[in-house]
Amino acid sequence: MTEPETTPVLIVGGSLVGLSTALFLGHHGIPSLVVDRHPSTSIHPRVASLTARTMEIFRSVGAEQAIRAVEPDFPRASRIPLAESLVAKEVDNLMQDFDAYFTPASPVRGSMIAQDVLEPVLLDLARRAGAEVRHQTELLDFTQDDDGVLATVRDLRSGKDSRVRATFLLAADGGSGTIRQRLGIGVHNDHSMGSMISATFHAPGLLERFRERDAVMCFLANDIIGTGALTPYPGSSARPDLFRLDVAYDPDTETLADYPEQRCVPLIRAAIGIPDQPIEIVTVQSWDMITRVADRFADGRVFLVGDAARTQPPSGALGGNTGIAEAHNLAWKLAAVLHGEAGLDLMASYDAERRPVADATVTQVANLSQQRGEGSEAITVDTLMLNMGYRYGAGAAIVAEEDEQRLPVFQDPLNWTGQPGTRAPADLDLFGAGFVLLTGSDGADWRAAATNLAKTLTCHQIDDHAAYGITVEGAVLVRPDGFVGWRSKTGAADPQAELTMALAALLSN
Repeated sequence: MTEPETTPVLIVGGSLVGLSTALFLGHHGIPSLVVDRHPSTSIHPRVASLTARTMEIFRSVGAEQAIRAVEPDFPRASRIPLAESLVAKEVDNLMQDFDAYFTPASPVRGSMIAQDVLEPVLLDLARRAGAEVRHQTELLDFTQDDDGVLATVRDLRSGKDSRVRATFLLAADGGSGTIRQRLGIGVHNDHSMGSMISATFHAPGLLERFRERDAVMCFLANDIIGTGALTPYPGSSARPDLFRLDVAYDPDTETLADYPEQRCVPLIRAAIGIPDQPIEIVTVQSWDMITRVADRFADGRVFLVGDAARTQPPSGALGGNTGIAEAHNLAWKLAAVLHGEAGLDLMASYDAERRPVADATVTQVANLSQQRGEGSEAITVDTLMLNMGYRYGAGAAIVAEEDEQRLPVFQDPLNWTGQPGTRAPADLDLFGAGFVLLTGSDGADWRAAATNLAKTLTCHQIDDHAAYGITVEGAVLVRPDGFVGWRSKTGAADPQAELTMALAALLSN
């Protein structure tokens, strides 16, 4: 039998999260093989926005400029009106601020780029970073042992099967993927919140109607469509503007076949509020609005990311953003293990850190979906807090027991001041590669100790000590994902010993 080809990481699923993971691994010097059963990147706009935190992540791997080059305008004064139709009088504004996208906690602004515009950018960047991406290739089977994973994949064009030996396998195969089930991983918080018909279409001049009211989407309620949502997807040079109407339907009495073009066009016109608006249908699909979280995000050398790990309604646009954060958390840890810098036990911190965030996010987004569906005025979900203001507890951070007991898990990111397990509050462009040691203005002993360690540390002196909760003699160790891993508020009698112990604990050595 032919020897299997080898790769450090096999990623199953080449959509938004899979491509992001490949890019992040490549940034850390780890090549990967991505297999995806689709013929190309997404042809559906799907995810329509990236938060400030997500753009921070892409900035840290050198991807921000490429994304900005194809993104549409995103005014700070954007709104999400509730009305009878797009052109009707507004009943309520369901999004009075976009703090998750424009926040004083970050120098980076969010983006309203659609997934079908974003994915080709990520594909190009991932390949440049060393990833091999094979479309029309599906995973047939896999087994794992103590040293890695042996997978069988099929080229759908030729029908030829081949084997791949990988040190790690990443399941980015979506909410309907099979890897989780094959591993026997159960789920919790598993609920259906309704079924939707989604029609994407072209409509000349419609984008101006959204811009007139600064709307990035519009929730609707009238006698013809019932309740629904209308979303614009401003195009790029590669495609014209697209729009999407989502309406609820009852799968017990209807199917997708009950929504042909001659039914969808009047629904779209009723949502817009212009009876003679020209409409060109592109696709009509059905989907279920569900919540679901895997009981664990890892099994041996296999890890779940994105919708394979947790699925949630699109409200708040946190599904893709949360998946990218999962990939970012996982990538540096895989790279550290593969480079021989960390022990394999480090990988346990992925589940320990990311699953609690997933649980809270899914629950809160479900609440937001329910509130919007009822037209509630009290939108109480803080998407900025969920996306940027969380604190990791047990995991790859050295958290004092008293802090673990007294500190919240979520809060406004502006309220964090360098506590281990939280996003580093300042000096964003210093992070993204290896570990970074930040010292106070009188932290020369820490910097000298860092240069004596076998492990390479990048050192920087900071002036804003209060932002990190240290004195002029203190120090902070920031992980490659921009989260604080360890902190000494003051100086130490033996800085080298302190740093050695901190790095050993953070890297499970």
